[in-house]
Amino acid sequence: MDDIVGLMGRDELVTDLVAEIKKGKHVILIGPVGIGKSAVLRAALDKLSGNLDWLIKLHDHQAKGQFVEMARQMLALDLITAKELELPAKFHGLPGSQVDWKEVKSQVNRMSMRDLTQAIIPALARSESKPVIAVDDLTSLTPTQMAFWLAIFDHAQVIGCASEKKARVRKLWWKMREIAVKPLPPDVIREIVKKYIAAKGILIESPDLYISHVVKQSVGVPQAIYDMLDESGKERIIDKRKVREMRHEAGISYLDFTPMVMILGALIVSMRYIGMGTGDKTLYIMGGMGAALFLTFRFFIFKGVGR
Repeated sequence: MDDIVGLMGRDELVTDLVAEIKKGKHVILIGPVGIGKSAVLRAALDKLSGNLDWLIKLHDHQAKGQFVEMARQMLALDLITAKELELPAKFHGLPGSQVDWKEVKSQVNRMSMRDLTQAIIPALARSESKPVIAVDDLTSLTPTQMAFWLAIFDHAQVIGCASEKKARVRKLWWKMREIAVKPLPPDVIREIVKKYIAAKGILIESPDLYISHVVKQSVGVPQAIYDMLDESGKERIIDKRKVREMRHEAGISYLDFTPMVMILGALIVSMRYIGMGTGDKTLYIMGGMGAALFLTFRFFIFKGVGR
């Protein structure tokens, strides 16, 4: 999709991120899944291409995978040695760029996070200039993993993305300049849809209805826009009926029935105990019937309704 419409409506955001990277700041891009954080990060790094001495890009969403990938790229850039990664002696003395990663990958994978960190930190520390480490996802970090990343922060500049800032790793966020990635405004969405329609040559019975529907259903989430355009692009002709049938989860919000269900459950239990205590058989029976109905329909109650 990006090759058709490009990254529209994010110029100011990309400029802001580029400026922060040039200042040497640690930055975290915050926004819900699908909002385009990774796309903004890629665009900023593309603008800085050639201006960064060392750039390490991490796409794995798990911390261990990120550190293994960091070791791989540092080895390829000659920022870390085979000896520091405890690789077999035959690799010692060889430039990292000449080490066949396929041959050593399993051994590096077996290293613990602590051992990986103890190898990576000294290598980063002796680098003549701070490497920039770009991380696609820092959302699922644990407090233990946060400690490893904090050690990295002293010797590298970290630019990351996260769908939420979890309180348990707030010490990490304190060190990072936060940039919020917000939903795209309706005028930008319209331009994206028009550009896509023109590029793909899609036949649409009512273009205005189609565009308005994408704007409403996507709620400004780029991934939702792309999903809807990609799906509708498979149709030969899009009539009004097909437009009305277009849906995306991004445009649907759900009511949280949990508090109401908890109160209802407590009320039913209370009815039974009050009936037992007062000897009121009617109240006791009603409580039992309520409990039976509650258990029978609990799935539907928790599912709630979309609005």
